[in-house]
Amino acid sequence: MKEVWLTTSYLGTIEYFQKMIHAECAYIESFENYEKQSWRNRFRILSANGPITLSIPIIKGSSQKQPIREVRIDYRENWQKIHFRSVESAYRRSPYYEFLIDEFRFLWEVRPEFLFDYNQLAQKAVLKLMKATVTIKYTNEYQVPGFYGPTDYRYSIHPKVKKQGTGYVPVPYQQVFSDRFGFVQDLSILDWLFNDFRI
Repeated sequence: MKEVWLTTSYLGTIEYFQKMIHAECAYIESFENYEKQSWRNRFRILSANGPITLSIPIIKGSSQKQPIREVRIDYRENWQKIHFRSVESAYRRSPYYEFLIDEFRFLWEVRPEFLFDYNQLAQKAVLKLMKATVTIKYTNEYQVPGFYGPTDYRYSIHPKVKKQGTGYVPVPYQQVFSDRFGFVQDLSILDWLFNDFRI
């Protein structure tokens, strides 16, 4: 059985979901400490002005070493409205936006307390839409990076880490703003879904 290990992610990258859906079982890391400037609370889309990163604000814990399951979302600012409007502005002219946006709209309306739970809602929406058969499980203890072998992608799929050894090769597709920026990699799965997805 092919197994992969991944971190939690807010509307993860195409690479993230490619690894997940080609596995029989994906383990989501649930005992790590929260890591700043990672895909755990952010995703990247291609706007008319180039790539932009949208982040979920979190309530700062008393320690930098806050367990990922204890990270709380900060709703004092209306970030959900900003995220939805940014996605709409970037993709409303894409081929599949009007057919798929209702599958994701709820993400910018619900208010779970914890980031981990919010990310799992987003992940389930993507997997359902893609009709993926992967089984999702959660780790029951923390292990160091690489512990699970070559399919341990917990710390290699990261906005700040150079791609090494994941075996992922992006396949270019037509993006809304390809004429301005060429093909842009490392975007959220939303980019592929709205531009190139076929049910």
